[in-house]
Parts: sequence; C-alpha cells; structure tokens
Amino acid sequence: MNEESEVSVHRTVRDFTEKEWNRVAGSMFPERCHGWYRAVEDSRMRDLYYVAFREKRTLAAALGCYPFVEKQFGISVPFLEVGCPLGTASSFFPQNPEHIPPLLRGIEQIRKQEKIRGTLIFDLKQEEADFVKEGLKGFSLFRALERTYIDLDFSDFDDYLDSLDSSDRRSIRKTLNRAEKRWKINHVLTGELSKWGHTAHQLQGYLCGEHRDFRMHLSEQFYEALETNMKGSAELTVFLKDDIPLATGLVLNSQEAAVHKFPGIDPQYRQYQAYFLLYYEGIRTAIERKQKRIYFGTTTYGFKEKIGCGREPLLGFVKFMNPVTTRLLGHYLAWRSSQMNR
Repeated sequence: MNEESEVSVHRTVRDFTEKEWNRVAGSMFPERCHGWYRAVEDSRMRDLYYVAFREKRTLAAALGCYPFVEKQFGISVPFLEVGCPLGTASSFFPQNPEHIPPLLRGIEQIRKQEKIRGTLIFDLKQEEADFVKEGLKGFSLFRALERTYIDLDFSDFDDYLDSLDSSDRRSIRKTLNRAEKRWKINHVLTGELSKWGHTAHQLQGYLCGEHRDFRMHLSEQFYEALETNMKGSAELTVFLKDDIPLATGLVLNSQEAAVHKFPGIDPQYRQYQAYFLLYYEGIRTAIERKQKRIYFGTTTYGFKEKIGCGREPLLGFVKFMNPVTTRLLGHYLAWRSSQMNR
C-alpha cells in the first residue's frame, strides 16, 4: 500500500457520501444503498462497522459488517458477519483483486477490537465469489441459501400468467378472483411506513413466533427510519378485509429490481390467502413499473417455483480460529443450507 492509499474503520455510513458509497456498492440491490444502512443505524437494529479503502482520497472499495452471534445446539459462537444487514445481498465491495487485502486488514482490526474469532462473508453471487476467492486465503467456501427471483420480460400480467403451467395459472386467477369479488379484499401500496409500521411489526411477529426466531423481526422504529432514509424507494404492501389487516410485506425498489421481504400474516385469517396475494400483486406491480427482476428471498421454494421463480445460488466464505475448524465450519454451513434449500 503506497502513501496515497489508506484503510480506515468507521462506525457510521454517514462518514461516506451517498454518491461514493452507492458507486462502489452498485444500484441493483436497494439493500446495498446508503439509505438502507442509514435506516439500520437509526433504528439500532444492528451494530454496524465499515471498512473503507481510499486511493488518492477517493473511495475505491468498502464493506459493511457487524458482530453476530450464531446459535447452534445450545452453543453461542460470535462472528463478524460481512453482509447487508437485514438483507440477502453482499456487502463486500472490492473493485479489483488488489482491494481485497486492505479490506481484510480492516476486518482483522474490527475482529480483534470486538474479541471475535470468526469471520463470515455472506450472500455472494457466483461471479462475485469467483472474483474474490483467490484473495481469501485461509477462508473456506460454502454454498448458502438460494435466492428466488423472476425475470420480468412480460408485456403485462396476463402475459406473465400465460408463461405458467395451466394448473398454476388457474390457481392464481381463482385466488385473485375470490379476493376481488367474493372477499372484497383491499390492497394498499404505500410509502407511509411510519403509519403502517405497528401493523407490519405485529403481523411479522406472528411468523417469527411460528419459526421461533425473532432475529429479523423489524421494530416499529425501523419502519420510521426507513421512511425517512429511503423515501420513494421503500413501500409497504398491505392487504385488508373490512379494515382488518390480513398481511403485509416490505418492498424495496431500484430502477432495475423490486425486492420483497419480511412478510407478515395474521394466522386468524389464513382462509383469505393474503400470503399468496403478496406475491401475485407484487409481480403485477413490478411488471407495470417495467422493473427487470423481482426478488422473493429464500425458503418456501416449492410454492415459488410454481409461480415461475428461478433460484440464484449464493455463496459464502468462513474463517475461524484455525484451518481445521474453518474447514469443519464450511462443511457444516454447506450442509445446513442444503437442508433448507430443498
């Protein structure tokens, strides 16, 4: 590293301009943007660190990370997780292979400061993993959960339906017809996240309770922070019957893509099939907006394949204590993901 380059560690994304951060992070995934990190910070959902590598005072590469405790078999293991907080996109942004060593030095500084022995780099697409793997000596590669998506090369919603198997097409039309004519379900798509934050928090809590996992349960403060920091890009999709909220979901938008996350369902009203409406109306809206792709996250693969979703493999890298433990962890994480990818 020459005198005109430097590595620095930061505790807030506000140490970067929005323009420079978004330039190195890219524009496809809204979860990578400066506004998303501001919202996570303001809501205190995660305790974030950042590493910056500058050349001639210009931001050349960066990453975001946070301490995270992995709990398995009653054992809690602290890791430094490099990944978009509350997201399923990479937060590791080297622009060329020479940027990887200085970013790793920043990770080491944070890891020692936090007294953490392990590092996880999550949610890399295949091409991203291929790009960085030579620079991650001592890390073990593993296959993570697959992300679902639909490429939206359709003229309208009917054209999308025509791309599906006849039985799946009939099922969707039947559900939409019942929702509109029999059940009189109202759909609200709104940027007023603070107004609907309590409802979304409550409905997501039902699903978190079913899975006994509240690590990703969004606080009401998060919705307020998101409305402030991603106004015009973040929305809530809400389905109601007689003013009773049935289901909600968070939608993040870029020009290229819509990302649907954090659904919430009231279990008392499952008969209205509002969970499925989250997907159908989400696809309809993204097609109307001429977005190129829609993402629906991980898990529930069987249903998502019926509505035309493909799967995008995601990869990760892990390093922990010593080479033997690192390899064992890599094998374990790959096995766990394979069970959940079924």
